[in-house]
Amino acid sequence: MNFFKNRLSSKCCFVLTLFLGLSLFSNALRAQGNLKPNIAPVEAAPSDSEFTEKGVTVWTEGSIVSNFIFNDINNKKFKLYDLLDKPLVIELWELDNTLAPKNKKYLKKFYSQYNINILSICSEDYPNEIRKLSKQQDLKWSAIYDDYRRFNGKSFTKTHGLRGAGFVIITPDKKIRMIVDNTANIGKVGVYLQQYFAAQSE
Repeated sequence: MNFFKNRLSSKCCFVLTLFLGLSLFSNALRAQGNLKPNIAPVEAAPSDSEFTEKGVTVWTEGSIVSNFIFNDINNKKFKLYDLLDKPLVIELWELDNTLAPKNKKYLKKFYSQYNINILSICSEDYPNEIRKLSKQQDLKWSAIYDDYRRFNGKSFTKTHGLRGAGFVIITPDKKIRMIVDNTANIGKVGVYLQQYFAAQSE
């Protein structure tokens, strides 16, 4: 008799254990199901279309430039489009270019004579020297140095297809109007500005 009682007791314990296990498993599944709606999917990092719309990598006359962020020699951030409230002259120069000081004098005349912005981009990574020269020459416009880390590991001129170029003129409609080869041809910048502002006054 005791033998049957013990077997019955064992079976009851097994059934109760099985039932308890199934109950706990069912509760766990319900809990997991309740959590799923509360888990937000990972969202992609927001992108600013302002920096890519209508833009091109290689700059050519007539193309529309992209907007992007620069750091000037004083580590001040600004956007290219910030300078396009008026015609922009970009100067591409090197520290050892003997024409650079003379060109800066011409650019200062253009800056005072016409309603323009100027951006000087030096192709060498010597911010202290560039800062010193800018102060000595009393330059009022923005200047940056091309340290090969700001433009996907390439120089600004190489990235934008401007090797050999001396100046780029961009108008407020974001179009490149002129790419001047060689820094010796700064006279072409003066002629363009004269014609541009003469046409604006008509």
